Amino acid sequence: MGSDGDVYLDALAILIDHLQRYEPGAVVVALGLDAHKDDPLAGLKVETEAFIEVGKRLAALSLPMVIVQEGGYPTEHLSANLTAFMQGFTA
Repeated sequence: MGSDGDVYLDALAILIDHLQRYEPGAVVVALGLDAHKDDPLAGLKVETEAFIEVGKRLAALSLPMVIVQEGGYPTEHLSANLTAFMQGFTA
């Protein structure tokens, strides 16, 4: 509980390492934008800017990918978080 963007990105790096060793043909991403610090339920402390890096790192896998936005409650930051992710993913 309470993980910030650095901890979140460290965990993502571990996940990506495992994915690369597994060598999947495609990836389905459950994009949990509820990790944001102002989301009322998740209890994490990820800043909007971290979602840019999440997008970049996932795009760098260069795999066919389905992205499902499945977390993130209607806070004033939800659209900014999704925009940040997409900016990174399409960079």
